[in-house]
Amino acid sequence: MHEKLPWLKNAVLILGSKTLLAVDKSIQALLTNDTEAANEVRQLERLVDSMYHGINEYCLDTMASREFSRHEVNFIISSLKIAMELERISDYANQIAKLVQKKLSQQNTEFLKAIVTSTSTMRDQTLDMLRQSLQSYETIDVNLAKSTIDKDSSVDKMNKLLFREMLCLCSIHPWVQEVIMDYHIAIRYIERVADRTTNISELVYYIVQGHSLKPISYSEEIWHGN
Repeated sequence: MHEKLPWLKNAVLILGSKTLLAVDKSIQALLTNDTEAANEVRQLERLVDSMYHGINEYCLDTMASREFSRHEVNFIISSLKIAMELERISDYANQIAKLVQKKLSQQNTEFLKAIVTSTSTMRDQTLDMLRQSLQSYETIDVNLAKSTIDKDSSVDKMNKLLFREMLCLCSIHPWVQEVIMDYHIAIRYIERVADRTTNISELVYYIVQGHSLKPISYSEEIWHGN
């Protein structure tokens, strides 16, 4: 591996640790309606944006400095894409924090205690996926990456369960529909974190195997509008 690539790998992992912390804190803020924790998340999101910009510039400078092997180019581009996924995940954490700060903290959320257990389970599943995807990138472990991808279905099931539970709450307490809709938006962000985490694991697979997990065939004709 070229001497510049270990720095890139380490930088992406640091970015990942900050993103993981932002997601964890944002969901904790959601569960406890904690505006102070939400504010910490928003500060983390700004830090992640700055770190991503640095990684982007480093990748461009590195690519411009010399010729690389196909495998090295694959690693650089995939690492940049992983950094992009982490930046988007941090954005989701920021959106959850904003919901807590600007909406949920201003509303009566006592009845939401009925779905705390399901939300906590979805949080644990999502954070486990994100940790595992970062570990698969750190160790370049394709089997760990594939294992992470397989876990996405569990998060999807929990998302559907929470949706049903929220519908049930709306039927029992019709006056809380606005709060439920805001909470549902937050849950959707958590589900999107899991989706982005799956993308990270697929990129690790690409680094190792040199092709996508789900190969996409194309014809030269697509470039000619046929």
